[in-house]
Amino acid sequence: MTENLSEWVISNCGLNCAQCDIYQAGRGNEKLRNEILDWFKKERNEPLKPEQITCMGCRGPPDNHWSSDCKMLLCAKNKGLNYCFQCEDFPCTIVKKFATDDVSHHKRTVENAKEMRKIGLEAWIAQQKRKGQCLFCP
Repeated sequence: MTENLSEWVISNCGLNCAQCDIYQAGRGNEKLRNEILDWFKKERNEPLKPEQITCMGCRGPPDNHWSSDCKMLLCAKNKGLNYCFQCEDFPCTIVKKFATDDVSHHKRTVENAKEMRKIGLEAWIAQQKRKGQCLFCP
């Protein structure tokens, strides 16, 4: 994970795509790309090609997204929303399930998104920058 917090690309669920290893690997971070390729080969016995380690984030083209089947992404797009917190059903079952899936950086997404909804996205990012927070690892 990079320590550079200057780039903020907020996903539908509230994570910062810019801090994601796959997002960075697809933008030229060869070291991360090689680490990811090695991990998939060793842990999942899936030899991937370097060009497969790429993602343009939730705002990018769907054919260049690491999790193109993401239920939150698909739901938000179907509803014409940019963020889950904009939905009248937030937090829905899909979002709650994501936040409780035992992936450490997913755990606080609901609380963070509630705060984004309350004070606005720009104010929330400014608040996180003042705290020195990594949005990808809420």
